Amino acid sequence: MRAEHLVGRDAELDLATGILRQEGAGAVLLVADPGIGKTALAAEIAARLAGEMVVMRVHGSPALSAVPYGVLAPYLLDLPVEQATSPVAILREFWSQFEKRRGGEGARLLLIVDDAHDLDEGSTQILAELVTAGWARLVATSRPRPGLPAALLQLWYDGLAERFELHPLDHEGVTELAEKTLGGNVMASAADVLHAVSEGNPLLLRCLLDDARADGNLVRRNGVWFLTRALSGSGEGLAEVVRNRVLRTSEAEREAMYVVALSEPVPAAVLDTQVGRDTVRALMDSRLVLSTNGPGSPLKMWHPMYSEALRQIVSPARSLQIRQRMVQHLLAEPPTTEGLLRLVSWALDCGADVDDEQLLQAAFLAAKLLQNPLATAAAGKVRSEALRPRARAVMAMVNFNDGDFRGAVRLLEEDLGYLDADPSGPLGAGLLWAAARAARGDSSADIVADARTAAATLTAGLPASDPMVGLVERHARALELAALAHDGHYAELHGGLERFADALAGDQADVVMNQVFLLAMRCELLTVEGQAVEALEAGREALLLLDEQADDLLYFSDFVLVRYTLAALASGDWGAAETALGRYSASSALGLIVFGGDIQTLKGLSLLRQGRLEQAAELVTPAVEALRVKDPHQLHNLGNALAFYAAAKAGDTSLAERLSGELSARHTGAAAGGAYVEALAELFNLAAQELVTNGSGLDKLRKLPESGQLHQWPGVLLQNLVLRTELGDAQAMESIQETASSMSGAWAAGWLSMAAAHLGGEGQGFVNAGNLLAAAGMPGPAAVAFDKAALSFDAEGKRPEARQAAVLRDVSEASLGDALVHDPSTEADRSVPLTRREQDIVALAVSGLTDRQIAEKLMVSVRTVEGHLYRSYAKLGIRRREDLGAAVRQ
Repeated sequence: MRAEHLVGRDAELDLATGILRQEGAGAVLLVADPGIGKTALAAEIAARLAGEMVVMRVHGSPALSAVPYGVLAPYLLDLPVEQATSPVAILREFWSQFEKRRGGEGARLLLIVDDAHDLDEGSTQILAELVTAGWARLVATSRPRPGLPAALLQLWYDGLAERFELHPLDHEGVTELAEKTLGGNVMASAADVLHAVSEGNPLLLRCLLDDARADGNLVRRNGVWFLTRALSGSGEGLAEVVRNRVLRTSEAEREAMYVVALSEPVPAAVLDTQVGRDTVRALMDSRLVLSTNGPGSPLKMWHPMYSEALRQIVSPARSLQIRQRMVQHLLAEPPTTEGLLRLVSWALDCGADVDDEQLLQAAFLAAKLLQNPLATAAAGKVRSEALRPRARAVMAMVNFNDGDFRGAVRLLEEDLGYLDADPSGPLGAGLLWAAARAARGDSSADIVADARTAAATLTAGLPASDPMVGLVERHARALELAALAHDGHYAELHGGLERFADALAGDQADVVMNQVFLLAMRCELLTVEGQAVEALEAGREALLLLDEQADDLLYFSDFVLVRYTLAALASGDWGAAETALGRYSASSALGLIVFGGDIQTLKGLSLLRQGRLEQAAELVTPAVEALRVKDPHQLHNLGNALAFYAAAKAGDTSLAERLSGELSARHTGAAAGGAYVEALAELFNLAAQELVTNGSGLDKLRKLPESGQLHQWPGVLLQNLVLRTELGDAQAMESIQETASSMSGAWAAGWLSMAAAHLGGEGQGFVNAGNLLAAAGMPGPAAVAFDKAALSFDAEGKRPEARQAAVLRDVSEASLGDALVHDPSTEADRSVPLTRREQDIVALAVSGLTDRQIAEKLMVSVRTVEGHLYRSYAKLGIRRREDLGAAVRQ
C-alpha cells in the first residue's frame, strides 16, 4: 500500500510515534498478514520522525535468513573480514555508520526493520541489544506466522516494546482508500463490492483497483467511480503479487497451492494424501491455505483472488493432469454449491467432459449467484435437446441482468418455452420474458397478445383435459395480470387476482410458482391501495416460499423483492426495506454490481421519506450513473427524479439542471419500471421542477389526481400530498388527513399526525406529531414538527414548553447527519455567496416580516420564500430564522 494512501491507522500511528519519542528504550512491533499495511505504517512512522531521528533500514529476506548478519551487510562494508563473525565488532561498526549519518547533531537512531520474521538470529540479537541499551528506537514488521524472532518478542515481554496487531480495513477504510487512490467519489455499492472482495486487505484492494481500471471495468462518469461487471483475479497487478508470494515457497508448496486453487474446497484428508501433511501444515502456518470451518474441515486458499490468480498461472495441460488425479476424490461425497461450481468451471477451463445434467445445474446456480461467465459457458455446453430450453432460459437470465433485453427475448422465444410449458425447466421464464419485452420498449398489449398466440400454438390439437392446456393457460393469465399492474390498471387487477386465486384452488400444478406470483401481485396492489402493512405481509410470505423453493424458480426472487421493498417503504418499515435490499448481495457481492443502481435508488427513496436529504443525495446521484449501464428493474426514471429532487432541494442548481435535462431526454412516456414506479418518478420530478423554476411544478402536482385514476390511489396520492406540503402548499395538509386516515403503516400515520397538528394549530399537537415521527424513524419531518411546536408555544406565551420543543427539534436535526444542519458554533462557509434574491429575502426576514408578508411584498409564492431562506441558512452556517440577524451582522 502506498504510504501517501495510508488510511485507517491514525490511532496506531499516533500511539507508535508517542512511544518512540519517549525517554528510555522503546520499540514498536507491527504484526499483520501480508498486504494489510504494516510496511506502509512503518514508512509513515519513519516519515513523521525523520526530522527528529536518523532512520536506518533493515530488510529481512528468506534468502539471507540462514546467513549470519546477512541483512546488516549494507552497513558493514568497512568491517574487516576476520571480524565478520564477531558480534562486538559488528555492533561497533554498525554504530559507527550511524554516527556518520547523524553528523554529530545528537539525533537518535530509528531502526526500521521490515519482514523481521526472516531475520537471522545474529542480526536479531544485534538489533535487540541496540534497543535494550537505549541506543536506538525500533520499528519492526512481521507476519503472524512464523512470527517475530524470539529476541524481539523478549523486548515485548520485558516491557520495552509495544506490539500492534493490524487488522484488515473496515468498510469506511476501504472506501477512503479507494477514493484516495482513484481521486474521486466511489459509488456506495461499488465500495461494498471492493470491501467484500478485498476483505479489507489494502494491497489486494490496490491491485483490484489498478486492474479494474486497466480492463475498463472501473469507470468514472460525472465524477463517480463504479463497477460494470465482476472483479477479475486475472489482472497483471494481482498476478504479480501472487507470483512474488508463490516464488517464496518451495516446489512442493507451490504444487499444493495449485491443487488447492484448482479444486477448492479440498477435504483435508485428501490434500494430505495428495501433497503430504507436512506441506499442508507449512502452507497453513504461512496462512496461504486456510480451513473453511475449523480443524479437519475442507481447505481453501487464504483469499479467493489468490485462487483465481493461481488458476491463471497453471497451464491447461497441467490443470487437466491435476484434475484427473483429484476428481474421483472430490466426487466421493456430494459436492457443495461452491464445490460443484468449481468442478464444472475447472472442467470447462481445461476441456474435460461434463454431463448435461451437471452442466445445467451449475449454470442455474451460477446465474443465481450472478457468476455470469460461468453460467453462460455451462449452459452453452448443454447438448441434450430436452434440456436445451432450460439452458436457454438460464442464458436469457444472464442477458437480462447484463442489460441485453433483446438477447434475452430471442433466447426465450426460440421454442416458446417462456410460458413455462416445460415442467422440467426453471419456472418463471414467462415473467422474465415479459420483463425483457417491457424493458426493450414493447407495449403490454403486444406482450399479452403474443403470449396468447404462443399459448394457442402450444396447446393446438390437445384436448381440454390435457394438463398441458391448464398449465399454459394459467401462465398466460399470469402474464395478463402482470401487464395490468405494469400499466396501472389496479381496479381490474383486483378482480383478476381474485379470479386467479379461485382458479388455483384445488389445483396442485405449479402451486408454489403460482402462489408466489399471486402474493407478489397482492403485495403491489395493496401498496398502491394504501394498505402497506398488509402488502408487506404478503411480500414476506412470498419471500418465505421462495426460500423454500429456491432451486426451482427463475427470476422470481427479483420479481418479489422489488415489490416487497416498495411495500416496506410505503409502510415506513425502513429496516425491512434495508434487509430486503441486502438479499441482493447475501450470496454474492456481484449482486451489488448488477443491482447497485437499483439498490441505491430504493435506499435513496427511503432516506428522502425519512427526511435525510444529504444522505439520499449521496446515494441517488451516483445511482443515476450506474443505472445507465445496468438497470434490471428499470428504475432509471425514478433514480433520476430522486436525484433531481435532492439536488434541487439542496440548492445545487447546476446538478439539478443537468439531471433535469437528462430526465427530459431519456423519458419516453413508457412506464418502463411499471406504472407505480413511474408515478413516483413523475411526482418527484414535478416537485424538483417547482424548486428549480419557482412555480412550474406545484400546480401540476395539484392537478395530477384529476388527470387519471392512478394518481387517485392512496399509495400514490399520499406521496403527492407530502411533496406539496414540503413545497409550502398548506392546503395539502387537509387532504393528507383525509387520505392517510384510511391507510396503514408508520409513514402514513406520521403524516396523519402532522396534518392533525397543523389543522389544530396547537403546540402540544405538534409535539405529539414530532414524537410519533421521531419514533417512526423520520427525523426530518419530526424536526419540522418540533420547530412548529416551538413557534406555537412561543405565540401562546408558553416559554418553557417552547424551549423544550426547540431542544427536541435540535435533537432531531442532529440525528439527520446532513451537512445542511450546521452547528451554530462552527464557522460558516463564506465561499458560497448569497444570490441577489436571497439577500433581499434575508434582509426582509431580519426586519421582522413573516414568510407570507415577504411573499406578498416580492410577489412570489410562500414556498419560494421558504426555499430561498432554507438555502440561505445553509450558506450562512445557521439552522433557523432566529440566527439570521447575527449571521448577517458577521
